[in-house]
Amino acid sequence: MQGRNEQYYEAYLNHKQISRRGLLRTLFQSVDKVQKEQHIRLAHRPPFAAEEHLFLAACNGCGDCIQACPYNLIQIQQQKAVLELDYMSCDLCGKCAESCSSNALNTLFKRDTELRPNFFNTCLVKQNQFCTVCQEKCPQQAISEHLVVNDELCNGCGECKISCFLSAIQLV
Repeated sequence: MQGRNEQYYEAYLNHKQISRRGLLRTLFQSVDKVQKEQHIRLAHRPPFAAEEHLFLAACNGCGDCIQACPYNLIQIQQQKAVLELDYMSCDLCGKCAESCSSNALNTLFKRDTELRPNFFNTCLVKQNQFCTVCQEKCPQQAISEHLVVNDELCNGCGECKISCFLSAIQLV
């Protein structure tokens, strides 16, 4: 580009200054974004699963966890282990993690599926009617009478979903 000399660039840089605070904020926002992306699950994973980016790298789709699961809750989809809690809950027994030779599942990782209940409008409590089935069936007592889920107590076992006779709970 002709006509752009040192004076032009000096004026441009003086006009486009970034403060130290702005620079640091940009750097930290980028790190936060990468960390959040690494934690987002692409599918429902069995309990004791590594963080998603590590799980995807380690899981080889061998199917050992399928054989070990006493309730047949694990399937292989796109060559990775996926947890299906449509007809039965998971008791987090750890047999899947004990059988995993790749360490994508390992008993040293969180004893949690990271799934949490989402209550549809068809839920009786949301319709101001009395129902305590999911609260009573929750082994962790993580659901309040107002359908507030305590994330610290909930382990994503799916018992609430399985126990709901209206199918008003989805695990997300």
